[in-house]
Amino acid sequence: MSENGNTVVTDAKGRKIEVRELRGSLLSRFTRIAGAQFGDNSWSANTLARLRVVSIDGRPTPPFPNNITELDGLWDVVDSDAASAAVAVAEEQSAAVEADVKNSDAPQESQTASGS
Repeated sequence: MSENGNTVVTDAKGRKIEVRELRGSLLSRFTRIAGAQFGDNSWSANTLARLRVVSIDGRPTPPFPNNITELDGLWDVVDSDAASAAVAVAEEQSAAVEADVKNSDAPQESQTASGS
């Protein structure tokens, strides 16, 4: 993890990919920009992966997009190898959260509809 909380990983081409977590307001902005295209799962998933990439070998990616044209342009800057590295980070983070939940003292899933 870098000093700003981002994660740095190596992609299939051997490049250092800096990956950020997308939080509430950024996800909300992406959803509004994408509009009806947000329902296209393949496009949305691949674009979200690209949005997570902050830099490639120390070269910053463009700032967070403000419109669909800038979103599309991100596909020209962040290739599939860099996007795949971002997906791997997201999967690792998700697995870690899931493991933390399973190992916590919090009440586990209930067998009744009311949760009690």
